[in-house]
Amino acid sequence: MGYGWRPAITVKQILVGIQDLLDTPNPADPAQTDGYHLFIQDPVEYKKRVKLQSKQYPPIV
Repeated sequence: MGYGWRPAITVKQILVGIQDLLDTPNPADPAQTDGYHLFIQDPVEYKKRVKLQSKQYPPIV
């Protein structure tokens, strides 16, 4: 044993990385162009829509 594949990063590191991207999105590398344009052009409306979606789709606990 010991010769198999091993992950280079932990699940915790992946989740922290995702959280960081959600907290501080990179406007230079958008994944969704519509969201990107709204984030750049109208940050207040962007935050309003994000809050609305978070209420629409609450986490399942």
